Amino acid sequence: MTGRHANIVSFIILFTSLSACGPTVSHYVRVDQALSQRHFDEADRVVEESHRNYGSRSDLLYLMDRGMTLHLAGHYAESNRYFAAAEDKIESLYAVSISQEASSFLLNDYTLSYEGEDFEKVMINVVAALNYALLGQWDDALVEARKVDHKLTLLNDRYEKKNVYKEDALARYLSGILYEAKGEINDAFISYRNAYEAFQDYNKNYQTPIPSFIGPDLLRTSEALGLIEEEEDYRRTFPGTDWEKEKSLSQKGEAIFLAYVGLSPVKIDRFVDIPIPDGQGGIYPVRLAFPRFVQQPVRSREVEVRIDDRSIRGEMVEDVGAIAVKNLDDRIGRIAAKEIARATAKAAASLKIRQEAAKSGDPGKQFLANLSTDLFSLLSEKADKRSWRTLPDEIFLSRVPLTPGSHNLQVRYLDAEGRVLQEHTFPLSLKAGEKRFVIDRVMN
Repeated sequence: MTGRHANIVSFIILFTSLSACGPTVSHYVRVDQALSQRHFDEADRVVEESHRNYGSRSDLLYLMDRGMTLHLAGHYAESNRYFAAAEDKIESLYAVSISQEASSFLLNDYTLSYEGEDFEKVMINVVAALNYALLGQWDDALVEARKVDHKLTLLNDRYEKKNVYKEDALARYLSGILYEAKGEINDAFISYRNAYEAFQDYNKNYQTPIPSFIGPDLLRTSEALGLIEEEEDYRRTFPGTDWEKEKSLSQKGEAIFLAYVGLSPVKIDRFVDIPIPDGQGGIYPVRLAFPRFVQQPVRSREVEVRIDDRSIRGEMVEDVGAIAVKNLDDRIGRIAAKEIARATAKAAASLKIRQEAAKSGDPGKQFLANLSTDLFSLLSEKADKRSWRTLPDEIFLSRVPLTPGSHNLQVRYLDAEGRVLQEHTFPLSLKAGEKRFVIDRVMN
């Protein structure tokens, strides 16, 4: 076989093998079904059995999915072992091998190990912190929450321009609750203040309403610390706000309810085809592929917590879907630069093969060269559509102060017309000064 023939055949073999790139995602249908039926152990079993489907370059996705399904199933310590492994994996992937970079430059990003989106990396620490809080390990929970600030700083330092997603309001607010649970009111106040600033950014960038409970939190902690100027400032910022003093609240128990609602956003391909002259009187199609996050419809529009004849509305603290969409759109310029460079390299290699075939004067060789390079250009280019699929679309939070003793916490999920879609009950037993986290997961 001549060198020219070998080049052409290599292209054909290469593009026909491209279907093997990327993880198989069919198991997510079974995972979502199990989650929708609240069979959390079953969802975890499906993920575990589907380990091979992820492929060697998507190990991070497997670790994050296992961490989440174990979290939902109540296996908090084991969940955190997987999240710790995910953290280690991310660190090891910062130094991507030259061979992986080279292969991705000729094919597509599926040949690279998946490093995770910025918000996914932060959610690892958020859920890990909740795991520790559910285990009553407050110091360890705070360690995870504090990692978020350092991680976001490192992530944004990698970019010439900071991302829109430069803070995480849920992580900041969770830190405030954890510090308050430990009686460290000064640190709690600082965390609530940082959360308020982050929620303002959320409101601007993702149109997420600022939760109403942030005002009482700032008033309560500033008053407890004797910060007169700050307290007066917050009284003006949140006029007419009712709030309970720290001393009074510390004599009660408190349930912190978190609802994970809806299906995570998914990535799809967005193609741009550009025809360029091939130098032989024909056209060579250049394809650019960009990933795009698409949010999935959510039927539940309101979360209502009922307890002791009281009704408390759950408020959104993390619009995961909106953050995913905005963060990806924010860095599309960096993706485009890489796509254009890759398409240029592919075009140069393909045009060289066409020119070699044309020199032979053999119409058959020319046809084969043109066909194989056209197919290679169109089929090899695909966007990296990997993402953490077991995340919810939205996260709602409610804080419910309670008298010490036993209670039944009832949660109702309502649609836009106020119809009850689902209703769940959680028995609670609280002591004075005790804070208890309650997690729920609902699909569509």
